[in-house]
Amino acid sequence: MPDGITIETLDPRDIEVIAPLWGALLDHIAMLPEAIVPIRPFEESWPLERAEILEALAGDAFVLVARRDDAVVGYAFVEVEGPDPVWYTGDHHAVLAALSVADGERGAGVGTALFDAVDEELERRGIEDVEIGVDTANRDAMRFYEERGYRHDFHIFYGTPGRKPWACLRRAEEDRKAGRGRFASPGPEA
Repeated sequence: MPDGITIETLDPRDIEVIAPLWGALLDHIAMLPEAIVPIRPFEESWPLERAEILEALAGDAFVLVARRDDAVVGYAFVEVEGPDPVWYTGDHHAVLAALSVADGERGAGVGTALFDAVDEELERRGIEDVEIGVDTANRDAMRFYEERGYRHDFHIFYGTPGRKPWACLRRAEEDRKAGRGRFASPGPEA
């Protein structure tokens, strides 16, 4: 464990402490040079993610938070599902839905400490199978998971039905032209 880092389970009442890290994750994904799927702006994305996390926490999901002193510097959101109907998993399998580390803490062992704590919790629960989604342009994340023994196996395709132009790209272009969402001018607090 890196010096000064502690890992704790998030109390759902404290969910707002991870909002800045969700924003940092969005920013990180948006900056990937080869990413093709445009992302929602934080003010649209966080309410959706917040609701998803809170709903999942009402079940078997968990969020682990890394702190350095009193500052939250990373988190891992893990969903627990039953057996996969296609892939041969155990009676339960985990989905690492998000792993985010603050910009100044990347490369300092925080992600490793979080993932070690995720491993311990899953072992405690008897869960052996883990699924992780990674943007294909996020080579550092892929390398991180591969070094932990994970293998790339499944591809997800994005598009629009009927061979139409890709709707998410159209919406992103509309936002860019209108100066909305992530393309809006910074406000006075920026």
